[in-house]
Amino acid sequence: MATRPYTEDDWDSEIAALFSERGRPRKCPQCRRSGFYGPREAEGSRRYRACKFCGFWQDVGGPPVTNQPTVHGCEQWPEVAGAAYIWWVRPDETTYTCPYCGAEVRVEEALITAPAKDSSHPWWQVPQDMTLDEAAVFWASRGQSRVHL
Repeated sequence: MATRPYTEDDWDSEIAALFSERGRPRKCPQCRRSGFYGPREAEGSRRYRACKFCGFWQDVGGPPVTNQPTVHGCEQWPEVAGAAYIWWVRPDETTYTCPYCGAEVRVEEALITAPAKDSSHPWWQVPQDMTLDEAAVFWASRGQSRVHL
């Protein structure tokens, strides 16, 4: 997949469009869906964009990567829009710590098919091209306290 570098200015523009302008999120450059795609910021001010529908991931200044979808499925594991929440991991990761129960999870045992590759996955029913405010109403109507980008 050829894509131009993702810059700090790109990230700033995506954040502003969503939160300052309350606009519609851009479409994922890989799967072209908007429902689970958006700019993100992690601890240590790491900035990136990611799609939790197909696994597209790109740090500012870095190359795009397609992460692997996993579900630990412990008792505390949440459900989102009719399906288990997906924890995306880098292609070279072999384990991770479950964010809900603290157990060590072996990636090969937790791998699932990405929603983008499974036309029966419930996340296909999430409306596309919603503004941030429309998305907040949609997710609240499904018992979610936050918008899932």
